[in-house]
Amino acid sequence: MVTIVPSPDVKVGPEPEVFINFRGAELRKTFISHLHARLRREGINAFIDSDEDAGQELKNLYKRIEQSKIALAVLSSKYTESHWCLQELVRMMECSMKGEGCNDSLRVIPIFYKLETSTVAELTGEFGLNLWNLWRLPGRDRGRDNRIVNWNDALNFVLSRNALILPENGNGKDEDFVSRIVHHVKTILGQISTQRGQNPKPQKGGGNPKPQKFHSRASNNTLPEDQRLKQLEAKLDVEFNDKETRIVGVVGMPGIGKTYLAKKLFDKLEKKINHCVIIEFDSENSKEQGSEWVEEKLVKGLLNQDCIDTNALVVLKDSLMEKKVVIIFDNVTDKKQIFEPLMDSCDWITKGSRSRIVITTRDKALTEGLVSDLYEVPGLNEREGFELFRDQVCCTLKGNLMEMSRKFVEFAGGNPLALKEFGKELKGKDEDHWKTRLGTLRQRSNPKIRDDLISCYDELNEQQKDVFLDIAFFFRSQDENYVRSLLHSYDPESVESGQEVRNLAEKFLIAVCDGRVEMHDLLFTMAKELVEANEDKSRMLLSSGAELRNKEGRDKVRGIVLDMSNMEEMPLEREAFVGMTNLRYLKVYNFLCPSHSETECKLNLPDGLEFPKENIVRYFQWVKFPGKELPSDFDPKNLIDLSLPYSQITSVWDCNKVAPNLKWVDLSYSSNLNSLMGLLEAPNLLRLNLKGCTSLKELPEEMKKMKNLVYLNLRGCTSLSSLPKIIMDSLKTLILSGCSNLRTFEVISEQLETLYLNSTAIDVLPPAIGNLHRLIFLNLKDCVNLATLPDCLGKLKSLQEVKLSRCSNLKIFPDVKDIKENLRVLLLDKTSIAAMPGSTSHLSLLRRLCLSRNDNIRSLEFDMGQMFHLKWLELKYCKNLTSLPLLPPNLQCLNAHGCTSLRTVTSPLARPLPSEQIHSTFIFTNCHELEQASKNAIISYIQKKSELMSPDRYNQDSVFKSLIGTCFPGCEISAWFNHQAVGSVLRLELPQDFDAGRLIGIALCVVVSFNKDQNNSLQVKCTCEFTNVSVSPESFLVGCWSELGDETHTVESDHIFIGYTTLFNIHKRQQFPSVTEASLRFEVTNGTSEVAECKVMRCGFSLVYESDEAENVTWEETPRMEGKTQGKSSSFNSIEYDDDCSIATPTTATTNTINTIITYFTKKAQ
Repeated sequence: MVTIVPSPDVKVGPEPEVFINFRGAELRKTFISHLHARLRREGINAFIDSDEDAGQELKNLYKRIEQSKIALAVLSSKYTESHWCLQELVRMMECSMKGEGCNDSLRVIPIFYKLETSTVAELTGEFGLNLWNLWRLPGRDRGRDNRIVNWNDALNFVLSRNALILPENGNGKDEDFVSRIVHHVKTILGQISTQRGQNPKPQKGGGNPKPQKFHSRASNNTLPEDQRLKQLEAKLDVEFNDKETRIVGVVGMPGIGKTYLAKKLFDKLEKKINHCVIIEFDSENSKEQGSEWVEEKLVKGLLNQDCIDTNALVVLKDSLMEKKVVIIFDNVTDKKQIFEPLMDSCDWITKGSRSRIVITTRDKALTEGLVSDLYEVPGLNEREGFELFRDQVCCTLKGNLMEMSRKFVEFAGGNPLALKEFGKELKGKDEDHWKTRLGTLRQRSNPKIRDDLISCYDELNEQQKDVFLDIAFFFRSQDENYVRSLLHSYDPESVESGQEVRNLAEKFLIAVCDGRVEMHDLLFTMAKELVEANEDKSRMLLSSGAELRNKEGRDKVRGIVLDMSNMEEMPLEREAFVGMTNLRYLKVYNFLCPSHSETECKLNLPDGLEFPKENIVRYFQWVKFPGKELPSDFDPKNLIDLSLPYSQITSVWDCNKVAPNLKWVDLSYSSNLNSLMGLLEAPNLLRLNLKGCTSLKELPEEMKKMKNLVYLNLRGCTSLSSLPKIIMDSLKTLILSGCSNLRTFEVISEQLETLYLNSTAIDVLPPAIGNLHRLIFLNLKDCVNLATLPDCLGKLKSLQEVKLSRCSNLKIFPDVKDIKENLRVLLLDKTSIAAMPGSTSHLSLLRRLCLSRNDNIRSLEFDMGQMFHLKWLELKYCKNLTSLPLLPPNLQCLNAHGCTSLRTVTSPLARPLPSEQIHSTFIFTNCHELEQASKNAIISYIQKKSELMSPDRYNQDSVFKSLIGTCFPGCEISAWFNHQAVGSVLRLELPQDFDAGRLIGIALCVVVSFNKDQNNSLQVKCTCEFTNVSVSPESFLVGCWSELGDETHTVESDHIFIGYTTLFNIHKRQQFPSVTEASLRFEVTNGTSEVAECKVMRCGFSLVYESDEAENVTWEETPRMEGKTQGKSSSFNSIEYDDDCSIATPTTATTNTINTIITYFTKKAQ
C-alpha cells in the first residue's frame, strides 16, 4: 500500500531527454508509438508533439527542443507535408550548434524510415513534391523564401550527420530498428552524462549548484486561463478602441473551457461597464428558450431591472446604442436561439456602435454569418495540464505516480475538464487504484466527460453519427480526401452528401490536421462505448477469427477490424461473412508488424470464402490473403479501396468484374500474381501498386480502359519483359525499377512526369520518348545494357533531372540543346563517357553534375567558367583526371576525393567574387599528386574569397559555421595563419589594437593524421574558449564529411583542413573587441565522440579583415547568375547524393538570401 501525502508544492515532471520530430499523420500510430513507448520503458524521458496540445504556439515545441539532450529527426516519405516538421528541424539544427536559448549543444540523430537518403538529398519523389507543394501554399508568400532557405539548410544538416536507416525495400523489422535506435540513444546519453560529470559547469558565487528550477502555478506569472483571456480580449477589443460592433465566436470541443473563459471575461467587464448581460442556454430546455425568452433576458440584464415591459427596451434602445454594451450568449446549440434576436427583433444591438458580443458554442457552423471573428480555445500544453492535474489530486507525485500522471495528462489531450475529472477520481487513492484506472482509460470514460461528449453526439443526424463512428473505428489519422471518398453519403439526393467530414470537424468531434483526419482519445473512447452498448455490434474490433462465428445481428455489422498479432492459426468458415449485408469495411492485418513481410496469415480458408451477393463493401484490406483469388460471388460495384499486400492470389478474380468506384489497388509483393483479370473494368482506378509481383509477365492491353490511372508501380516485377503498345491518357508516374527482364520500353502515356527505368535490361530508348513533353524526372541508373541516348532526348523541355549512374556502356552524352531551360541535375557517374559536349551553353542552368568513378575522363575541356548556376560538381575517383579548368564562380561544393592523378588546378581556382551562396567547400582528399603550386592556388582562393564575404550575410543566429573550406594532402600550415602550434591546442593572445571595425571573420587550419580504420562520418571540430571575458565557449566545424551507404571514406596519410567563418552572431560580435586571450582545442569526432585513430598534428589561426577590394565591388556589379542568363531562374536542389555517388558534405550555414531552391520554386509558381 502506498500512502499519498498531500503537498501544496510539487515539482513538475523532468525536462525531456529526447525530442522526437516526425510526421504524425504517417507514423504516429505505428512506428513512433512503438519507439516512444520503448524509450519510456527504458527510463528515457522522450517527448513527442502530442505531449504539447494542438493549438499551442510553435515556441512551446521549440522550448522542448532546447531542453532536450538528444533530438531524433525521423524522416519519412510524407515528412515534408508538414510545415511544423520542417520548422522543428530548423530549430534542432540551430540548437545542435548551440544557438540562442540552448543550454548545451543538442545531439541530433537523423533516422531515415523507409526513405532513401538520396531521395532527401535530391528532393525527388513524394518527399520533394510535398516540399514544393508546401512552399507554394496560398497565404504563405510572406517570408516563404526565407523558410525554404532554412529548410534547405536543415535538410543538408541531417544529411551531414551519422544516420540510422531502415531501407524502404529492406527486410528489417520495425522492432529491430527500434531496438537499434534505443541502444544508440542510451549510448549517447551515457556519454553526455559522463562528459558532464567530468566537466561540471562552474557556479557563479561558489557553493552548491542550484536545484533545477521548474515553473509552477505559484511561480508562473501568467496562468493559462489569463493567457487565453488576453487573446480573447484582443479579438473583442474590450477597450472599445473603435466604434464598430464586435461579435466574436468562442468555439472548441466540450470541456475545453469555453464557458469558463466567457464567465471570466464577464466577471472582469461587469466591474467596468454598466450594461452587461450573460445569457446561458441549457440544451435540455432549448424549446423553452426561444426568442422571447432571449429578449426578456436582454431587457433584464441590460437595464438591471427584474420586471419591465419588453417595449421599454425599444424606447431606450437609442440611448443604449451610444453606450458600451457587453452581451455573452453561452452554450448556443441552435442558430435560431440567437439569429432572430440579433438580426431581427433586437437588431439594434448589432447596429450599435459600442456593442461587444460573445457567442460560445461547440459548433463552429452556428457562427457563420453572425460573427466578425472566431476564437478557438486551445487546449492546455503538457506543463499546464500537469499542473492542473496535480492540483486536483493534491499529492506528491514521485516514482510510478509521476509516470502514471504523465499518461493521464497525455490521454486528456489538453482538455481541462478531463484533467479535473481524472484528478477527482484519483484523489486520495492508492497506487494500485491508479494502475487499475490507467488500464481502463481507453475502455471506460469518466461519467461527467461521457455525458458532455454524448450530448454532442446526440445532436448529430444519422448520417453524421455513422461517419463519426466509422472514422473512430477505421479511419483515424487517414488522408482527408481518402476518408471522404470512403465515407461519401450513400444518398446522392441528400443535401448533406459528402459534407459529413466537414460538419464533424466544425463540431469538434474530429480534427483535420495537415490533411489528415484525427480524433481525440476521449472521443474515441466514447465512440467505442457507444458501439459496445449497442447490442447490434455494428462495428467490431476483433482479436480472433472465432469471434466471427456469432450468428446474431450479422445484418447490422458495418465494419470489422481483425488484428492477427495475438491470435493462433485457425481455419475460417466459408460462411463467416454471409448475412453481413451491411458490411462496408473489412480489415485483416497484424498490428505488431506494419511492414507485414515477416508475418504469417493466421486465418486459413480451407473451403474458400463467401460474401453476400448484394454486398456493399467499400474497403477491403487483407494482409497475406491466403486465397488464390477473391470469392467469385463478391460484387465489387461499391468497392473503393482494395489492399491485398503479400497475398497468395494469382488473380483478383477469375473473370472481369465491373468496379466503377474502385480508386486504389495495392497488390504489392503478391509473388504468385500472374494476371490482372478482374481489374480491367475499373475505369476510375487512380493508383495501382504491383511492386514485387515477381510472377507477373505482362500487362493486358485492356488496361487502356483505365482512363484515370495516374500512378503505376511495377518495381521489382522481375518476370515482366515488355509493356503493351497502348496509351493511358492520365498516367503521370510509371515505376519500372528493378524489372530486370524488361528489355524494351514502350511509351504508354504521353502525360508522364516521372519515369523510373533504373536496373532494367533495356539497351535503347524508343524515339517516342521525345513525345514526353511533361517529363520532369528520368531515372536510368544501372541500365548496364544502355549504350546510347537518342537525340530526341533534347525535345524534353520540361526535363529537370536525369540519372544515368552506373550505365557502364554509355560512352556519349548527346548535345541536348533544347532542354537547357530546365535541366538541373545530371548524374553520369560510373559511365564510360570520356568527355562532355564542348559547348555547355545548353547546360547553363545545371545545378549538379556528377562525373565520379569515370576512368575515361582525363581532363574537363568544357567551359565551366560560364556555368553560373552550377553548385555541386562531383569528380570522386576519376583516377585518370590530371587537371582542372577554371571552376564555376558560384560553385558550392567540389568533391575530387580519390583523384589520384590530379596534379594541377588553375590559378585562380575560380573567380573570387562576392556571392550569395551559403558555403563553399573544395575536397581534394587523397589527391596525392597535387602539386604545391596547385595547393597554393587553393589556399589563395580561400583567402581571397573569405576577404570578399560580407559578415552581415552569414551567421546571424549561430556561431562558427564553416562558410568556406577545403582539404588536401599535406602537413605544413600556410604562412597565412600567423598563430600556429604543434598538437591539438592553440593558446593565443590577440592584439589589443587590431582594427575591429574591419574584422569580418576567422580562419582555422588543422593538420590531421589518418590511419586506414576510419568512420564514414568524421568532423574536424574546434572549441574556442575565451579566458578574459564572460563569453560562453563556441564550437566550429573546420571540415566534415558523411558517406552514405556501405562505402568507406578512407583518407590516407596527413591532410590539411582549412575553414573560414564570419566572426560571431551580431550580439557576440559586439563583445569581441574586448577579447584578448583565447584557447582553441581541435579534435576529430564522428558526431558523438572523439575518434582516437585520427590525430591532430598541427593547428593554426588567423583573423580575417575585409579586403580593400571589397569596398569597390558591389553585388550588382558582379556577373551574377541572373545577369548572365537573361533573367533565367536558378534551380532548387540542396547538396545532392546518390546511392554510391555520395559527396563529402560541408557544414551548413544560415543566410537570408540563397539562389538555389528559391528561384526555382518562384519560377515554377509563376
